[in-house]
Amino acid sequence: MHTDDAPADFTKLDDPAFLAERARLRARLEHVPDNAVSRAGLERLYEAMNREFDRRATAAWTAAS
Repeated sequence: MHTDDAPADFTKLDDPAFLAERARLRARLEHVPDNAVSRAGLERLYEAMNREFDRRATAAWTAAS
């Protein structure tokens, strides 16, 4: 999912940029009404970012072990 101001491929962002984008999206979701047309797309993007967060955390945890 790609919104107008979301990165086309957030998997290419470095960790600080990824975390900043994820926080920006989370803050945006807090202000979008539940019945807004754009909400479903934003929620899908946030879920995809959560999966990427988990992937990165798993990789970092595995590398540190």
